[in-house]
Amino acid sequence: MNLQVSKLSTVSEKVARTVGLARAILVAGTLGGNLATLLLLRRPSAALSYVQYGLFGWRMIARQGLPLRQFHDLFPTPLQVSVELSPTTGYLTLLDANYTKDVLYLALLARVLAPKTVFEIGTLHGYTALLFALNTPPETTVYTLDLPLDAQIAPALSTTVVDNAHVASHARVSQYLYETHPAGSKVRQLYGDSARFDFSPYHDAVDLFFVDGAHSYEYVRSDSLRALSCVHGGGVIAWHDYGRWGVNGVSRWLHELARTGREIYRLPGSSLAILKV
Repeated sequence: MNLQVSKLSTVSEKVARTVGLARAILVAGTLGGNLATLLLLRRPSAALSYVQYGLFGWRMIARQGLPLRQFHDLFPTPLQVSVELSPTTGYLTLLDANYTKDVLYLALLARVLAPKTVFEIGTLHGYTALLFALNTPPETTVYTLDLPLDAQIAPALSTTVVDNAHVASHARVSQYLYETHPAGSKVRQLYGDSARFDFSPYHDAVDLFFVDGAHSYEYVRSDSLRALSCVHGGGVIAWHDYGRWGVNGVSRWLHELARTGREIYRLPGSSLAILKV
């Protein structure tokens, strides 16, 4: 008799937990999530960002796409390591905590690898170029490739509307962030379309390569193949904006590359994907 009562009590508890969870999902997901989006309809771009952030988080929680790996599982990391962050200017540290984690991982990556040569595609405001300069040894050289400030030539490959918006804002950049910082002396600014740029001087010579240029599938594929030719054995390639929804070819290309046998991992809580060459 007591055993039957105990079983009924256990079943009742499970049912109560299930009902409670379903209620929480209904309130938080439907009322708190979906209906809240309607409040942003007066600002369509903000509504789009809200939905994209939600889908980005859902994909990570659902463990879709590339396998998740902790940073310390991929790289030998000291028990204590300090990083130096560049000024908290711009979208990378303004609204989305995922972007902030991207910054922390990039700084940590630079500290742990202590690369002699860093190559970056996509300077924009010079934020990550300065971040790499701040967290690498004094003898490190950071190469960063950007479109000419007065670029009038059409891109070699297709681009996304987000890329076009970045190009428009880029035209208004009068000074890169690293130019006013002492660590900026380690940065070497390069100009050109990454699909046309001559990477041959950097073949097998790069320790850390950061791909953060145009986000179309065509450009991400092109930039990645060039990164693979530049990074020597033991080096690392990092991609930005993996897992973000919308006009973004990063995920599509990396899933395709991973199917060739490359061990590419996503760092938890971020939009960074990592490949140890």
